[in-house]
Amino acid sequence: MTSLDSFAGLDGLDHDDGLPPLLRRPVAVAEPQPVTRLRRVRKVLLTNPDVSLDEEAANVVTSGAVHPVQLQALVAAEPVSLLTAKPVVGGTLHATAPHSRYLDLDVLPDIINQRWANQLHTAMDTVPSTFLATTYETLTDPTSEEPVAVFVVHLRDRKALAHAVAESMSHTFHAQKGENDYTQSVLQQGVKEPLTLFVMRVVYDDGSEDTFLVTGDGNSRLMSMWLARTGGDINAAISACVASVIGSLDYPGARSRAEQGLARRRTVELTARTRKNLAVHTMTEATRREGHTLTFPAVVVVGARADDGGPLADLGAARDDLLASLHVHVTPWTRGAQYTQGMQRVYRHALREGLITPETYRVLSGTVDAQEMHDLLGVPAHRLWAAALHQQVLLSAPGAHSMNRLVKQEFGMTRGDRQRISERLAPTVLSAYRGHRSIEQSLRAFGNGGTITDRVWKQPWKLTEGSEVSEVLDDILNRALAGEAGAVAELTVLGGTAAILDGYITRDRGSKEGTVRGSGSAPFRTTPVSLLDVLSKTAGGLRMLHSIARAHVAADPAVLPKQFHTHHREVDGQLVRDGEPLLDKAGEQVIIDYEWDLVYASDPVRAMASIAENGREPLEAEAEDMRQRRLLAVSVASALGAARSLARLHKSRGPEVFGHADTLDELREQLRQAEEILLRFGPSRAAFLLDEDQEVGQ
Repeated sequence: MTSLDSFAGLDGLDHDDGLPPLLRRPVAVAEPQPVTRLRRVRKVLLTNPDVSLDEEAANVVTSGAVHPVQLQALVAAEPVSLLTAKPVVGGTLHATAPHSRYLDLDVLPDIINQRWANQLHTAMDTVPSTFLATTYETLTDPTSEEPVAVFVVHLRDRKALAHAVAESMSHTFHAQKGENDYTQSVLQQGVKEPLTLFVMRVVYDDGSEDTFLVTGDGNSRLMSMWLARTGGDINAAISACVASVIGSLDYPGARSRAEQGLARRRTVELTARTRKNLAVHTMTEATRREGHTLTFPAVVVVGARADDGGPLADLGAARDDLLASLHVHVTPWTRGAQYTQGMQRVYRHALREGLITPETYRVLSGTVDAQEMHDLLGVPAHRLWAAALHQQVLLSAPGAHSMNRLVKQEFGMTRGDRQRISERLAPTVLSAYRGHRSIEQSLRAFGNGGTITDRVWKQPWKLTEGSEVSEVLDDILNRALAGEAGAVAELTVLGGTAAILDGYITRDRGSKEGTVRGSGSAPFRTTPVSLLDVLSKTAGGLRMLHSIARAHVAADPAVLPKQFHTHHREVDGQLVRDGEPLLDKAGEQVIIDYEWDLVYASDPVRAMASIAENGREPLEAEAEDMRQRRLLAVSVASALGAARSLARLHKSRGPEVFGHADTLDELREQLRQAEEILLRFGPSRAAFLLDEDQEVGQ
């Protein structure tokens, strides 16, 4: 008779009973050891020569182990250490052999790797996400100043940590169409494959510190255990994980000893209750859930050594290499996330090699806002300069060749040409514009060569410092018009990035060639980098890039980019020169409305030939006005209908039907801007005054 045959009552529930069939009965485990009994285990751990932890990290490693005596044997240096050596790039990681750990004690999901994040969340965004990227580095021991096998992350407070945990679990749950959910397997037989854990030190803004273990491999299994514990609801699973491991969010700073003691007592109670209920012949649903999620097998990384025997400087790179040896597909789930995280590793390597300063690294990693960037580097306090900084660091000589080497090494490229570099750089360069309404289009355009012209790539140029944005841009323009190569490159980057973000330069998709001046069309096809290369060689082109950048930073509907002539030629019998304003018949300077205008200006002769070849003249301005009014009316009607439909759904499903609060705020802001434009530029209704003594109809 098998063990399953002996089960009765709720053992071996059918699918119809709401639970999958039971394949393995939960095993009763011992209660957590008192902290006072773990001191010897911690001492043995720290005396092992293969271990590189501090005391607080050793505390966390030992406290959550189900069998401390077993852990002590694993980490003992004498007579033989049972730590497993795992070769990685640049050195070796040392990890414990698999052993059981309590789910509720100090273990969090992976908030560092973020395989779901296809764009870098940054503090530079005008509408910052509540979930900023959790930037991390290798912890350095303050006494020896040597790196240890611990990650350090900086967060505002416990609520920020809880947000990061919620994002990790939620995105893991919803990614890949739910293929990461192993709740059914957990309820059937628990977790069999060990999770790989790393030690993480959280430093809060108030200076306090807290230490946890985070999953390097096994995030889906950890998330599924909490789902199995709480009945399959992801929000309940997140709440339970946060409450059990992080504690109350009403208190600032690190967990107190009282809170940690309370968590341990709750685990003792849960263990005792589960062990008592498992002794009963009939097993309840709660016992099954708690029994299979009480503990899990784990491997904990406790040491990191370089090839020369010294400390390992980059634990992040070692972790990535270790995971690559555990999985065939270890990269993030989207290509954008792969590029973002790869570039973050490039920046870490560049910092270690002295190619960038710590101040520059802080901006590149997205942890400072625009004003802090100005305070650190002296450049204008606007996120356009954050995008430009990424490009200056990667593309400008003399560091361009070294940075190019790091990029090729990171992404396994035999050669780093413009196209490959721009594709991998795009999500990071535009990270400060994550909340931008047309970010996906901008990413495609930048990934299609972006601003990497010959004058920008591998040529010496730097960003001009200053406080007033308009003064800095004017200074750059004057120097560029005087022929200063560095200023030309800087204006190409600033104006080109602004043009890509504002839709004046889009990706060449092979479908824009035509004769109709409008959005999404152009007289001839050209890539973004080719267009910028031509514009940067003419005075009119430089002035238009300057005008686009000024309009972008002004963010005012009344400030629009202007057109300039880009060639010496005759127009309507009048000789015009490169750099002069393009005027209409009323003598007013013409506005840049579409990408068409920039493409036309880059090569008017080719543009006219392309228009003639297609056999039609551009539509008159009045026809374009009619088309835009029709689009406005249809869009407003669609927006109103969608809002009313969501309001009806609100009655049954709650406010969540409107999506994230940040997204809703952005939509309100866009509607407010549209109303402001209509009020400012639209015709006003004439006011008729009626004499109070005059009767209507007289």
